[in-house]
Amino acid sequence: MLRKRFKFNTASLFIFAFIVANQLNGSCLFAQNQVTQTRYNGLFREVYFVNENDTSVRHGLCYVYYKDRVIEKGAYAQDIKIGGWRYFSLSGVFEYEYNYDINKLVYINGLNRHDLKKRTPCLYKGSPLIPYLYVVTNLGYPVEAKEKNIEGKVVLALMVNTEGKIYGYYIAEKLHPIIDNAVMNVAKTIPDDWVFLSATHMGERIPGKYYITIEFELD
Repeated sequence: MLRKRFKFNTASLFIFAFIVANQLNGSCLFAQNQVTQTRYNGLFREVYFVNENDTSVRHGLCYVYYKDRVIEKGAYAQDIKIGGWRYFSLSGVFEYEYNYDINKLVYINGLNRHDLKKRTPCLYKGSPLIPYLYVVTNLGYPVEAKEKNIEGKVVLALMVNTEGKIYGYYIAEKLHPIIDNAVMNVAKTIPDDWVFLSATHMGERIPGKYYITIEFELD
C-alpha cells in the first residue's frame, strides 16, 4: 500500500468573510449581489464568489479545498487572480504567499524578508499538495514491488527553468529499479500547463529543482 504520511482531524469548514474593506477599480470587491459557487477539479473542491449577473466569472474570495482542508486562498477580479494568495500543506501549515498584483513572492514560511532577497527555492505555483497528490494517485504500488517486499523512499526531482517550466526530471534518491521506473513513468505524464516559481539568487531567476518525496510502505 502506498501511504500518504499525513494526519489531520476533521476541522470545521472555513467561514467566509462577507465584509471586506478592499477596493478594486473604485468599486467594492465583494458587493451585496454576490453569491458563491462550487466546482470540482479531480481531488479538489473550489468555492468562490461570483456576481449574480454573471456566474461564469470568478469575482471575489476563493478557497480551494482538499477534503475539508483549505490548501489555497485568495481573490479573483473578473477571473484573474489578484493580491496575495496563500498556499498551505494538507496539515494546514502555511507554506508561502505570492502577490499577483506585483508578480512577486512575498513570504515563505521559515524565511525572513532579508533571506528572500538573497535566495528562494523553486516552488510549485499553488499548494505543494497538488503535485504530490498527482504523482501518488497516478503511481500506485507496483505489484512486483509488493511481491518483493520493497519499501522505502523515492525522491523525484523536477528540473525547472527560469520561466517556471519543467524541462527535465530524474530520480534524486533511488529505491529500487521497479519503483524508480514507475515514478519516472508518472513524471512523463505531468501536465504541460503546470507553472512553478523559479528559484532565485540575489533577485535573479535561476534554473532550479523541485523535489517530490514518495514513501512506499507495505501493510
